[in-house]
This record gives sequence, C-alpha cells and structure tokens, in this order.
Amino acid sequence: MYHIRLKIVFGIVLAFFMVMVGRLTYLQIFQGGKYSGISKKRLVREHSIPASRGIIYDRQGRPLAVEESAFDIMVEYRNLLYSYIRSGGERPPSFSKRKEHNPPEADSRACEDCHEEEGLWADRLPMLLNITDSQLLKEMEYIVKKVEGIKADVQKRKGKKVRIQEEFIAHPIARNVPVEKAAELEVNQDSYPGVSLGARSKRYYPQGEVACHVLGYLGKLTEEEWQETKSLQRQALAEEKSLSADRDLFLYYSTLSKDSLVGRTGIEAHHNLELSGIPGKRIEEIVLKTLKVDKTIFQMPPRPGNNIFLTIDLDIQRLAEEALGKRKGSVIVMDSSTGEVLAMASYPVFNPNTFAVDYERLSKDPDKPFLNRATQALLPPGSTFKLVTALAALDERDIAQGTNFCCEGELKMGSQRLRCTVPHGPVALEKAIEHSCNVYFFETAKRLEGKALEKWAKTLGFGEKTGIDLPYEKPGHLPLPTSLGQRLNLSIGQGELLVTPLQMTRMIATIANGGELVSPHLVKGITNNKGQALFEGSPEDVKGTGQKNPEVLVVGEANLIEIAPEHLLTLRRALRQVVVGGTARGMGLKELGVAGKTGTAQTPGKDLNHAWFVGYVPFDSPRYCFSIVVESTPGHGGEIAGPIARELVSGLLHKTQMQLTAKKDNP
Repeated sequence: MYHIRLKIVFGIVLAFFMVMVGRLTYLQIFQGGKYSGISKKRLVREHSIPASRGIIYDRQGRPLAVEESAFDIMVEYRNLLYSYIRSGGERPPSFSKRKEHNPPEADSRACEDCHEEEGLWADRLPMLLNITDSQLLKEMEYIVKKVEGIKADVQKRKGKKVRIQEEFIAHPIARNVPVEKAAELEVNQDSYPGVSLGARSKRYYPQGEVACHVLGYLGKLTEEEWQETKSLQRQALAEEKSLSADRDLFLYYSTLSKDSLVGRTGIEAHHNLELSGIPGKRIEEIVLKTLKVDKTIFQMPPRPGNNIFLTIDLDIQRLAEEALGKRKGSVIVMDSSTGEVLAMASYPVFNPNTFAVDYERLSKDPDKPFLNRATQALLPPGSTFKLVTALAALDERDIAQGTNFCCEGELKMGSQRLRCTVPHGPVALEKAIEHSCNVYFFETAKRLEGKALEKWAKTLGFGEKTGIDLPYEKPGHLPLPTSLGQRLNLSIGQGELLVTPLQMTRMIATIANGGELVSPHLVKGITNNKGQALFEGSPEDVKGTGQKNPEVLVVGEANLIEIAPEHLLTLRRALRQVVVGGTARGMGLKELGVAGKTGTAQTPGKDLNHAWFVGYVPFDSPRYCFSIVVESTPGHGGEIAGPIARELVSGLLHKTQMQLTAKKDNP
C-alpha cells in the first residue's frame, strides 16, 4: 500500500521535474534571443521618434511656418564624460568611487593617458566649428551635470546603484550646424571617434517677423510643466489610457521629454496637439560592451502633425504691418460678416527664427515685444466708446435721434469743469458723433442709468474675452458706474474702462453688419498630411481636442443683437460723416468710401494719448472692418491713426480690385 503511494508521489515529482527541465530548455535554446536583453551583458533601450510638425498656411495656401532639416553634432556619453574630465572638469561622484579610477598613487595615470582615443574629438571639434575650447567645455559640463543629476535622482528613488539610459546614448554637443560643416564632419568621420551627425526637423518661419504674434514660437517645457507632464504620464500608465478614447493624447504625452519643444504662444500654442502629431517609438537591444545596437525589438512609425490654414491673408497682413510701421500699437482687419481675421499686426515685433538668440535682450525691452497688443493690450477706448453710449441711450429711450444739447465747450459740475474740444453749440446725436462732442455725451450720461450702460457694453462684448483661438487673451475691465461722475467718464470711454483692440474691432463689425456680434477666429481649416480636410470654419470645437472627424463642418457663429434698424442707420450715417466733415476729415478716407470713428484716450499721469480709429469699408456695403490704435503718442486719433487707416484701406481696395480683375479674366 505504502509502496504504491510512494511510487505515485515519485512519479508526480519526476513529471514536475521533467516539465521544468523542458520549459527551461525551451526558454534557453529556442527563446534565448527574445529574453537576451534582460541579461547583464545586454540592455533594452527605448527611443522616441519625433513626428514632423504640421505646416501653418495663410488663407491662400502660402506657408507661414514649416519644417526644415537641421544638423546636430552628437557625442557618445562615454567619450563626452572622459573628454570633460581630461579638459579639467570635475569628476562626478559615481565616477570617482570606481576602483579603476582610484589606483595607488604610484601607479596612477591621468585620464588623458588612459582615454586618449576618446578625447580626440574634443581636440579637433573647436577648429571645425570655429569655437573656443572653453565654449566646448561649457557645453560638456552642462550635459554631464544633467546626466549625473538624473542618475542621482533615480538611484535615490530606487535605493541602489543603477545605470540609466542617458549613459548609453549620444548627446548633442552643437546644434544647428551649417550644412558645409556637417558635410566636412561626415567626410572625416574617422577623425572624430564617438561623434556622429544627427539630422532633425527645425521650425522655420519663411516670412520672418510677419505675423509673429499670430504664429507664436516654440520652446521647452518649464520645470513646473515638466513635473505636471510626468504626473500625467504616470497617471495615464496606471489607468491604461492607451486603450481608451484618448489614445492620441496618451501617446503624445507619454513621449514628451524635458527637452521637447512645444508651442508657447500664438497658433503654435493654441493648436499644439493638432500640429505636433504623434511621435513614434523604437525599442532596441544593445550590447553593453560595445554600445552597439544588436537588433530592433519593436518600432512604431510617427504620425505627422496636421496642417492648419489660417484666415490671415499674407498680403493684407503685410499691408497692416507696413501701415502701422514702427509705432507701438496694433492694427486688425476682419471680415465684418464672418469674423475671419484677415490681419493682426502688433508692434514691437520679434523674429521667431532667432527667438532663442534674441530672447534675453527682448525680454528686457520695456515696450514688451512678445505682447500681442491686439488681444492683450488693455487700453481706455476714448471717444470710440461713444457709439456704445449712443446705442444704450437710444434703446433706453433716454435720447432720440433729434435730441439736442447745447455745447459751450465745457460742462460745469459743481467746482469741476468737464471740457470739450471746442464749443459746438446746439448739436443732435449725429453731429455729436461726427465732431466727437464730449458735452453731448455728458448730458446723455446724466439721463442714462449706469446699469443700462453696463448692460449694453456687455452685450457688445466688452468685459469678456472674444474667444479667439489664441492663448492669453485679456477680457478687459468693464466697471459698473455707481455715481454720476463714473457715468460721465464711462460715457466717453475714460475712467476705469479698459478694452482690447480686438473687442473694438468686433464692436464696429456689429454696427457694420446689422447687429451680429461675430466670433473672431483665425483658423479657416485643418487638413491631415495627406491633404484631407478635417475641419473648416470656426475653431470652437477643435481647439486642443485632437478630434479627427472629416464629417464635422464647423462654421463661424454670431449672436444677433436686437438693435432697432433706425438706430443702426443713425450711427452708420454719423460714422460716414466723421470722415466727410468731422474729426477724420481731410485724411483721404472720404474718397476711399470709409466710415469710422476717431478716439483719443488720455493716459494717467502722462502728457500722452492712445490714438484710435475704428471703421469699415465700403460704407454703403461693409466688407472689411478694422481697428487701429497707436499707444502713448502726443497726437490725437484722427491726426495719428487717420493716415494709417488711409494707407491700409487704400491697399485693401487695390487688392480687391485686382481680385475682381483676375476673376473677369479667368471666369
């Protein structure tokens, strides 16, 4: 009985043993190659393959931001580390603890004797690149400290000695090397042991400074953003987001590194995910002894970013920038019925191609060249705001078209005297707008409740963002006037009221198009790298979502404001008279068919003004609306902004005429 049980137990043990031996044999002989990367002699290394960034075009398909080839000189970390020490650099702590690097004093040899071959590149590279030895040493020091810092953090976290991936890869010692230098290095590769040439894509802006604030620029993640990104990466991995509907987002964030370039401002930032595409991935097995790639285990190709077509017209953009010149301020041109922004000029400017070199100098410039004044400058609108006051008073029936007030050049308020430009005598609303009579609007403000004025200002888009597809837009400041003094100030666009030029453009567009508060936007369409249309029209549903549904067609939306047609007609007649015989007369705008309003806003504590002109053309069938503001100038609205408007509109009409001629010739 016991013998039988013993045999059964023995048989089970023997069978189990045979299964184990068989499994081990199979893993060692038949699957050995598959798992060899886990051995002490081999390492599995993962690479991110950058995706080409999408191209940004103007509305006619002319490139504004493209990818071009750039060359970097790469050095294996082993060669770089020894060359750094040979050149007098400080030995990293982990390096100094190794026995082979601390022999007895009598037998010690300097690094330059031990690793002469690894240091040849450092002796020859300065001559190739026309740089000094100290410049090269500075670059080596940056890389060594960065790698050793990462290694120290990993070892502290894991509580043991480790070797990190950064020790086995090549690092860029020189970026954006000229083509001729790159070719010379490639030809004489043997003279630079451990050095290779790396090709990559670089963002290039063919038009230079043109539309720089609209396009924006690329930059690295800040330390705070990098820590947030790492947290998102860990969270995504834990929740296996790669299998969810946000797979594209997961892939994008999972391949970001601390040195990744992302959009920082402008369209580059607002549509960063669309433009970036999805990076690829390559997993390699390398031999530690030689640091050579033995085989590629896995490779996923990158998916190029999508291309974006802007509403910007390059010709009109150039017109706007040339008209503004080197005056601090902005010029915006917009389609009055659709909200498509055709030009957005802001000065001072920067060149995104030389951004990295110019950054330190430009960041100290008191005129703030990185500021997009069209959407971020907060300014009092001056007399251009009188149009809002007029609409509010007409709607509330506090005044009528024929209501007259007598202007004697000032309004007495107790001991205060609120001045007008000149005595205008008895004036009705249209004449008050034509000659920008302050007294008329002071008298109107006496009758108009503060809440009604605030309500109409808010209805016309003030005090909130327009929602344009650009980051960092400012909402401005719309105060609720609680006293008569505050109402008087607000009625003529002074006091605590602050607006952006884009808000003023939308306001004048509302009057021009018959009462529709349009949504200003810059993206006209998005296509993939094969040219297939993904989106058209307003970007409200596409910004930053990564959604890719060719069936979706998004069009610009507008809110219809209930304005009595006769009130709009009154304002439009008055705006035409401004250029015929009012504050913008004699500027050549009458002949160009312009209607508009001048404004001069005082700056607190300075004997300077902000000179405004907002308008549209043609006056009888509006197509283009525009706003012009020159900041901190001693002149007045008509005097300073009027000539800019003339130059701008003249170019616009010439372009329109050329387009009509081309259509007739090519029906």
